[in-house]
Amino acid sequence: MLTVRTFLPIAIVMSVFAGCESPTDAQAKAERAQREAEQKAAEVASDLDKKVAEIDQRAEKETDKALREAAQKLNNAALEAQEKTVEAQAELLKAREDVRASATRKVEDLEKDVAELRAKAEKKMSKDEVDRMVRELQDKSEAVRRSLRDLDAATSTNLDQMKKGVDQRVQELDRAIQEAKRRV
Repeated sequence: MLTVRTFLPIAIVMSVFAGCESPTDAQAKAERAQREAEQKAAEVASDLDKKVAEIDQRAEKETDKALREAAQKLNNAALEAQEKTVEAQAELLKAREDVRASATRKVEDLEKDVAELRAKAEKKMSKDEVDRMVRELQDKSEAVRRSLRDLDAATSTNLDQMKKGVDQRVQELDRAIQEAKRRV
């Protein structure tokens, strides 16, 4: 029969062998642990990829939104600038027409004076003197009309200067007519 003395060493040896795994079992367990670790790493990487994709998608949406807002602001600014340009062009056109109408009326009145002056001058002066005087007055009148045609090229920056030029030529014509009237 087995006594405690003989049983105890046998039990200890059996428990040692029962507690120890075989190398094949240890290898299988290590491989299983490796697969589990790889699977866990793959899951973590997948989750990370999903989170990165979500962040990228949100960032893309925010960027698109910012770009749309910026484009809208640019469009609005362009429309406003276009409206102001149209208004400025309309004001410039009106200013040109005002100058043209005013100067044209003055020139027409002065040209009537030239016609009357010619009739009076023909009675008191020689034909050559009358022709020379009328030619000079017509040249000055044509200079005014050229200035009026040049007015079409006037910009908002040089309109005042061109207006002064037209006014100056009208005054020169008027002075020449007044001088001619004194001679007649």
